[in-house]
Amino acid sequence: MPRPTIKGLYPCLLFLLFVHLVACKREYTTNTDYSIDGNLRKWHPVTLTFTGPEASETDSINPFLDYNLVADFKNAGEVLTVYGYFAADGDAADTGSEKGNKWQLKFSPNNIGTWNFDAYLYRGNNVAVAALDSLRQSDRLWHVTGQFEIEGVDSTDTGFYRTGQLAYSQLNFLEEQETGRAFLKNGVGSPENFLAYHEFDGTFDNGGAATPSLTGGLHQYSPHLEDWKPGDPVWAGDKGRAMIGALNYLSAMGMNSLYFLTMNVNGDGNDVWPWIVPEEQTRYDVSKLEQWERVFGHMDKLGIAMNVITQETENDTLLNQGELGLERKLYYRELAARFGHHLGIVWNLGEETNRSSEQLKEYAPYIRSMDPYRHPIAAHNHIRITGQSVEGRSPDPIRETFSPLLGFKDFEVVSLQMFDTTEVHDEVIKWRTLSGEHRKPWVVNLDEIGHWEIGVTTDTAANNNHRMLMRTALWGTYMAGGGGTSWYFGGADMANNDLAAEDFRAREKWWQVSNSARQFFTDHVPFSDMENHDELLSNRQAYCLAKVGEIYVVYLPKYQTTELEIGDGNYIIAFFDPYGGGKLLDMKNQGWEITKANSVFLSAYDGQNHKDWVILIKKK
Repeated sequence: MPRPTIKGLYPCLLFLLFVHLVACKREYTTNTDYSIDGNLRKWHPVTLTFTGPEASETDSINPFLDYNLVADFKNAGEVLTVYGYFAADGDAADTGSEKGNKWQLKFSPNNIGTWNFDAYLYRGNNVAVAALDSLRQSDRLWHVTGQFEIEGVDSTDTGFYRTGQLAYSQLNFLEEQETGRAFLKNGVGSPENFLAYHEFDGTFDNGGAATPSLTGGLHQYSPHLEDWKPGDPVWAGDKGRAMIGALNYLSAMGMNSLYFLTMNVNGDGNDVWPWIVPEEQTRYDVSKLEQWERVFGHMDKLGIAMNVITQETENDTLLNQGELGLERKLYYRELAARFGHHLGIVWNLGEETNRSSEQLKEYAPYIRSMDPYRHPIAAHNHIRITGQSVEGRSPDPIRETFSPLLGFKDFEVVSLQMFDTTEVHDEVIKWRTLSGEHRKPWVVNLDEIGHWEIGVTTDTAANNNHRMLMRTALWGTYMAGGGGTSWYFGGADMANNDLAAEDFRAREKWWQVSNSARQFFTDHVPFSDMENHDELLSNRQAYCLAKVGEIYVVYLPKYQTTELEIGDGNYIIAFFDPYGGGKLLDMKNQGWEITKANSVFLSAYDGQNHKDWVILIKKK
């Protein structure tokens, strides 16, 4: 028998190599090892966990950048494309793990019935930030299909699980998708570094502004340990109780939104980032982000919306010098993949943004391409100081920020900062009007007020400013048709400021005042169908919100009177104390009188002209 030659073996070797490559590829293409977690009800998160390639946060093949997990979820003709993420051992919030072979997708179903999914995992250089239509089949490690059934909202559901996702619906208010009701924001705007919490993994003070009242420069929220309840989330044993307790307290006070930064490297706090360390901006801290997820999930349950501030004025060039480059794309992708399923999100492009309108118009569509739920997108302006100019800055930074965005398809929410709160009312009316003229009505929110040192004072502060802010900022926003408010704590009070605040009870009276305003509108008037009509008043210091001929709300400052033009018909009149709250008060035939046809004269309830009054006038 002749000896085999290399030439004769070559085809055999090629065939064996081909079989080996196919077998290696098939290891993942046939992989169906996955689990489905969740209670499988509408709006509740469904977590798909897949077994895939072994990886770690610091591998040379970057699990955040060089893999791309994506799935199409299909129901009744609707297709939602959801991005996934590296999940280490699948339980990193509790274990602190940095490595593993678990890959996850979180999905929030907006319909009941059967959902089918097709999930794909790709591997390749920078494949996580590549456009979907550029992904090659040769980069695909596996394709998994499956299905699950989703039931309707349960009577025991709470928060956004009961009311549904907050969505932009071409109106001046966000809308609860399950109830169809307009959402009126009553928000907490501080501390902006809420996530600088000592029991989150990989979190430390990186040299930000001095906060001597904080242990180690991080929040502990110890006064709110008593507000944690059995059954509330924790992680790594019993961590997180004080932070969860703080959210419970705020929810009990009627606060329904929280303003916080997800990245403040080189900023005021310099203590919040999603990465393993601040300098490694393509390496994400899986356990920390899973711990954030526990907190955000509790916010959904409480009905507290997430005003997610993605950067601040001091660091908005940290990623790609402000351009939409690789690190910035990955940052937006990770935020959307890990947290986009939450129901009350507003993506905020930056606090006091310095970025050009062209850059903002690049950021917003990219975020939207990562977010199948089309959460509203906002931006926050630099402060405009009346009578002052700041070198190198526009004399009207509000106009500079928002005018170029009028009518833009991927922008819905104004996050307004005002120095002079007496200008709030007119500014909200201005942007509501302008956005309507451009055929895309904006939700105009007041998110920061006053000189940076002051904000909303504590209840016991000698310079207590609650009554002034109640009139100009709180009711000034609502009576202009604004979408809501958030309350900034200022920077002067070292123990209760925008970076150091630990005890939200320090402003309990203000929460009561703020919540009573929100409840007045949600309980007594169809606020989303009403418009500002100050022109119906004879006194320019008063405000009027009305559905003309049907219902009128008048805010009357102390020691003031006004005439109100009103339509024909029989009306009932009641009074409300905006500072004291409580029930509507009968008129007692005092505080109003008919002076002439189609006009009423309004004054303080029962002669109590030393305080402000809200007057409700409804057609019988």
